[in-house]
Amino acid sequence: MNRNLLVAGSLLAIAGCAANVDDPGAAWTDGADETEAAPGRLRAGDVIPYEAETPHPYVGGWKQAITSPGAAFVRVHFTDFSLAKGDHVTVSSPDGSQSFRYEDRGPNDDGELWAFAIDGETAVVELHSSAGGGHGFSIADIGHGTVALDQGMVSSGEATPRSVPLAGPPHGGTPEVVCATDGREDIACHPELDAQQKPVARLLFTSGGGMFVCTGWLIAGTRDSTLITNNHCISTQSEADTLETLFGYQSTTCGGSTMAGSASFAGGTVLKTNGRNRSGSAGGLDYTLIALPGSPEATWGELTPTTRAPRAGDPINFIQHPGGSPKKVGYWKDRAHTLRCQIDAIDQTYYRTAVGSQTGYSCDSEGGSSGSPIVHGGTGKVVALHHLADVGLFTCRNGGTEMSAICADAGGLLSCVRD
Repeated sequence: MNRNLLVAGSLLAIAGCAANVDDPGAAWTDGADETEAAPGRLRAGDVIPYEAETPHPYVGGWKQAITSPGAAFVRVHFTDFSLAKGDHVTVSSPDGSQSFRYEDRGPNDDGELWAFAIDGETAVVELHSSAGGGHGFSIADIGHGTVALDQGMVSSGEATPRSVPLAGPPHGGTPEVVCATDGREDIACHPELDAQQKPVARLLFTSGGGMFVCTGWLIAGTRDSTLITNNHCISTQSEADTLETLFGYQSTTCGGSTMAGSASFAGGTVLKTNGRNRSGSAGGLDYTLIALPGSPEATWGELTPTTRAPRAGDPINFIQHPGGSPKKVGYWKDRAHTLRCQIDAIDQTYYRTAVGSQTGYSCDSEGGSSGSPIVHGGTGKVVALHHLADVGLFTCRNGGTEMSAICADAGGLLSCVRD
């Protein structure tokens, strides 16, 4: 087997500060100052070659342990997947603590699927069949994780939080930023936010030769189980086909290490997307709507977007999966819990976004937080979709697209309220 392990994740030093810059190919420099970085996705791994396949047709069962040395997690990519009725494949951890089942032609019914992530460097693939007779499957490559998703740690070194203030450009588009002391907490520290946090999920998907993590959430819409995230996270149907949406990935207690029960959903249908950069009068809202299969909304609920404009000083809850790690909330701006996260500015225009579409707030984030909801601390309605950091000089401020702009652009796909 030929395995070319690539190194993912990089640190960009700017005036003595550092931040995750995880998708340099996402930089957009059409006439812009090339030192400015467009919003990026947190790269969580690489796609590497791996050759394995069942007989075609297969006779009885088949089993193989797939190991990618040093991997933080493994995703198996099946092609030509077609099983006889009643047969199934499991992809499991060696100790059986993680196990996922696949049947027929896969969840997208097209014979191609990316199995859910298995923590560690080994995934055990087993075909369960009593009589055989199906076509089977091939494995041409796998996902080699370079970020330990349970800790949000880059395997080649932990990202250093950025301090404030920045000394100068670049600004207006770095992926995410921790300002001075990190004020985020485990979501379990705020049980009063249970209804707000349940619809928020970690997203893991494949694009090109890499795997990436972002945050997304179930939003009130006319389609069942509509997920919203950033366009700079997922913008195409081919990316959505590889999506693993993980709900309930969080600790059970404040500061604890025991994980709550979680559930993964595979794939989804892109309903609408709007670019991250403005082109003429279009684009610049940086959102994508995806209809998820399996009706997760019935279990995990949904958040309601509001077209009511927030005001400077309004408190916010910034619910996120920073670095792909268990769910946290930006509730405080500082570790001492003396400063509440709040709206700092509205109707701004940040980094080639649609004119007057942005709101600013000083509340910590990291790579992987892209696509998080900015929830009004008083009403519980979503006022913005997070997607930018360092949106102004000397501010260490994050930026989100105001839901009023997204609601207007999405039209009947969303069920927005005015309060």
